[in-house]
Formats: sequence, C-alpha cells, structure tokens
Amino acid sequence: MLNHGSRGAHRRPSSKLIPPLPPEFAQQFVEGGWRRIERVYGARNDLVRKWIAMAGGERELKRLRREYMAGRRKG
Repeated sequence: MLNHGSRGAHRRPSSKLIPPLPPEFAQQFVEGGWRRIERVYGARNDLVRKWIAMAGGERELKRLRREYMAGRRKG
C-alpha cells in the first residue's frame, strides 16, 4: 500500500488559478461596462470581479466610465 502523506505526495495544481488581466480590460470596461466584459471575455462573475480589483478597483473604473459617458454625451 502506498503512503500518501504530505512528504513526496503529488498535488494537483489549483483549479482556481486566476488568468492574467487582459491588457485592454480597463478600456473595455470603461467603454462598455459589465455587459461588454461578459460579451468580450465570457468570464465568470468571480473572475470579472478579480480582474476589476486588479485593474484599479470598481470605484476607479466606474469613475472613469462616468467620465467617458459624460464626454460622449457632450458630443
């Protein structure tokens, strides 16, 4: 019988590895919001939340989006 103790036991890599933040993620969010992110990346909500945190945080991205949308309304 094999000993599966902590020494020398093979551990599978975590299935919850976070894919790297796409370089254009923040710009996609600013221009299209959450729906565009869902459409472009097809990522799970928990991953999108992690990417938002990695891209500066929800507060910052929403502020940038508001500014972007205000600029579009002005013409």
